[in-house]
Amino acid sequence: MNKLFVSTLGALALAVGVCGAAAQESGPGGYPEKPVRVIVPVAAAGGTDIIARIVLTKLNVVTGRQFVVDNRPGAGGLIGNEIVAKATPDGYTLLFTYAAHTIVPFIYQRTKIPYDVHKDFAPVVLAGQQPLLLALNVQVPANSVAELIKLAKAKPNSLNVALATPSSSGALAAEVFKLLTNTDMVSIPFKGGAPALTALIQNDVQLIFTTPPTIMPHLKSGRVKVIGTSGKARVPYLPDVPTLAEAGVKDFNTAPWQGLLAPAGTPPAIIKYLYDKIAVVLKMPDVKERFDAQGTDPVALGPKEFGEVIARELKLNSRVIKQVGMKAD
Repeated sequence: MNKLFVSTLGALALAVGVCGAAAQESGPGGYPEKPVRVIVPVAAAGGTDIIARIVLTKLNVVTGRQFVVDNRPGAGGLIGNEIVAKATPDGYTLLFTYAAHTIVPFIYQRTKIPYDVHKDFAPVVLAGQQPLLLALNVQVPANSVAELIKLAKAKPNSLNVALATPSSSGALAAEVFKLLTNTDMVSIPFKGGAPALTALIQNDVQLIFTTPPTIMPHLKSGRVKVIGTSGKARVPYLPDVPTLAEAGVKDFNTAPWQGLLAPAGTPPAIIKYLYDKIAVVLKMPDVKERFDAQGTDPVALGPKEFGEVIARELKLNSRVIKQVGMKAD
C-alpha cells in the first residue's frame, strides 16, 4: 500500500477520533451519563418550543448526549415550572422557559403558586430575545405611535387591545403602554395568539403587542400594520418602524426572552458545563439563521447576568401588575 496513502488515512482517522472525542465530551463527574429531561412549559410548535428545539438539537450534537424535550403546557407555565422546582437538583431535569416566568407569579389571585420563583430555580443561560411589535388593524386611522395615542385620548375606551393570554409579555406590554401613555383602552383577553390575531384581522380588536413570528405573515399579506417595536434598536427587517422609545414612549423595556433554568441547588460545575456548551451552540451560523427566521436574537447571557435579568423583571412586574390589576383567574 502506498505510504502516502497510509499516512493520509492515519491522519484522517486521527482527525475523526479527535472530532468524535470533542462531540462526546462529558461534564463534571461524567455528566450527563443518561438522557436529560428538558421541560418546556408550552405546547409543541409554539415560539418557545421552536427555540428550545433549535438549541437542544444542536446541544445533542455538541455534547454527544441526549437532551430530550418534554412539553408540559398549561396555566402560563405553572405546570412545567412546578415539575422542575421540585426535581432533584442533579442536572437531569431542566426548564427551558420564557418571559412569562417573571409574570405568572403575580397574576394568579386565587391559585396558590406551588413554588417560590425567587428561590427554587438556578439560571443557566438566557438563550434568545426578541422585540414585541405593536400591530394595528389596517382600518385604524393611525399610522404612528403618536397618532395612536392621540386617537386613544380623543376617544377613550373606543379601542380594544388584544391580550393573547393574561400571562404573556404582550399582555403586560399592553398594560404598561396604557400606563405610560395615560390612555384608556379596553383590554380583551384571549386563550392564545391564534384567536387574538383572528380578532385583530377582523377588527374586533384594534391593536396587539406580539412577537415577530406571530405577526409578520399577516403584515406581509397586508392585513395588519406595525407602527412600533419594543427593542432598544430598530429591527433590520422593519427598518422604517421606530422603537417605542424613539416614538416618545420612554421606559418601555418589555422584551420576551427564552432561557434555560435548573432546580436550585444544582451543582455550579454542571451549570457552567451547560452554559459553556449552549454558548457554543448559539454562535453557530446555522443556529443564528434559524433564530433570525423566528425574529429572535441569540444572546447567551451567563448564569449571573441571566439571574440579574430575572430579578429585575420580578421586581418591576410585581409593581406594574399590581398597579394595573392584571389577573389570570
